[in-house]
Amino acid sequence: MDTQSIKWLRWAFNCKLWKPTAAEWLQANRCIQGEEMQRIERFVFQSPAISAMVGRLLLRKSVQTVTHLENKSIHFLRTSEGRPYLKDVNDLDVNVSHHGDWVVLALERNHQVGIDVMSLNRPINISIEEYFHLMRRQFTLSEWEQIKSADNSLHEFYRFWCLKESYVKATGVGLNLDLQKISFKVKDCLILEKLSADCFVISTEMRLDGSVEASDWLFEEKLLDSNHCVAVCTNPSPSSLSVSAVGSSTAQPQENYDSLRTNHRKQQKSFTVIPTSDLLSLETINFNVGVDAWNNFNNKTFSSR
Repeated sequence: MDTQSIKWLRWAFNCKLWKPTAAEWLQANRCIQGEEMQRIERFVFQSPAISAMVGRLLLRKSVQTVTHLENKSIHFLRTSEGRPYLKDVNDLDVNVSHHGDWVVLALERNHQVGIDVMSLNRPINISIEEYFHLMRRQFTLSEWEQIKSADNSLHEFYRFWCLKESYVKATGVGLNLDLQKISFKVKDCLILEKLSADCFVISTEMRLDGSVEASDWLFEEKLLDSNHCVAVCTNPSPSSLSVSAVGSSTAQPQENYDSLRTNHRKQQKSFTVIPTSDLLSLETINFNVGVDAWNNFNNKTFSSR
């Protein structure tokens, strides 16, 4: 198979449906790097440990699917902001997110990409009004107007948060970015009646510093189910994806961006739900996994999602 033939991936995994057995958890640990296993062992609760494990497995499986590299040849490092990136593979960008029931992944060849998923549940032990007040500085006045005028303000809030996080994760700038410097204008609703795999909102626009529309960034939005929204941010400008390039982009003539945006929107980047068996089919690379790995997980506190 031509390894250049796959240009992108959109994957999702429903963690609520996976209750790992001892054999499955041990095999999952054998498929990831030792430092990844150590990170996961530090979680106190089972649910975030499962989500983190799925995220690591999705990253590795997606890269293997696109490059056909052996698992032992796939090595992830992290930037100073904690963003995972591939060592010695400069033409791929891949990003994961997890919240609620879902772990999601977006991969692009030659383009920066970021993804975020949010559960639409009500905040715990705090009213919506108090929650909005607590988060008031994270959104512009224009965004708050759109959020509070929506039929469901809480769901719209999560939608805007998802958009912001997808951009932050695509650029790799982490918490250093003032979120009031990016402002979104949504033009179409995310509605529950349109949950088909190929139904996306792609009309949302972003402005930087309140003035110039950031036309070089594109956003895909959809509902994974009735209680989870997802946003993918992509820079369609062809560029090197070395670590030094993450967070930057080269200005292109407007007509080039218009063409890139048009081509991007024609691709219908639907999400594929990945089964557990696919993730656990990765080859073993961590041979120092014993029963202690299962005991560590099994002794964690169970928490519902």
